[in-house]
Amino acid sequence: MLYNLVFFAVLMTLSGLLLGELSIRQDERIIKNIGLASMDLFGTLIAIFIGVGLVSKEIERRSLYPLLAKPLGREEFLLGKFVGLGFTLLVNVGVMTVGLYLTLLATRRGFDVTLLKAIYPILLSLLLTVALALLFSTMTSSTLAAVFTVCTVVAGRFSDVVRNMREVSQVVPEWLVKLVYLVVPNFMNFDLKDHVIYGDPVGGPLLARITVYASAYILVVLGLAMLRFRSRDLT
Repeated sequence: MLYNLVFFAVLMTLSGLLLGELSIRQDERIIKNIGLASMDLFGTLIAIFIGVGLVSKEIERRSLYPLLAKPLGREEFLLGKFVGLGFTLLVNVGVMTVGLYLTLLATRRGFDVTLLKAIYPILLSLLLTVALALLFSTMTSSTLAAVFTVCTVVAGRFSDVVRNMREVSQVVPEWLVKLVYLVVPNFMNFDLKDHVIYGDPVGGPLLARITVYASAYILVVLGLAMLRFRSRDLT
């Protein structure tokens, strides 16, 4: 996470210096776009590649057994892992948000509070990614869990492509396309970067719907992960 924050700081500093020759509005939009996209990308990488190891590596290293020997349920262990990494991502996103605002202030672009309306859905998408990583890590090894999580996140980010897959190829059964579209979370719902950068209105009802959508998916995914982890033979 520290390497991620250092790289983000360097990226924002360079973007502020290199884009200084552009017009004010264009410069500001590019800096915001780079900052928000970096939060999304780096946060997703942390959520996936740390999240998949929270359970599977504990099992592989056998460091899980002393914990479960204490009065600690498997559900509590899994929930604790989720909350811990979720808080880590919150700190990570918070630091990157400060870095983005400092870059805007350093380049005399002002303090745009509406950026928080795009950052909040990014955080929700990262929490959902952590839940997915935990679910797959309870099913298989860390390597396969990472592959499955990446595939799910990519499919969710291109949900419109999945929905229209039948128009491109008739080989894929229609029922399979519908099933994937309904089951895989639609990560496009969390992408409000363009709305905020170009001044489109982002109201409270939209953020509330996104919150309910993310919360429902997280609860379902964590519930499945707990059921799977409870029934898994760790011997």
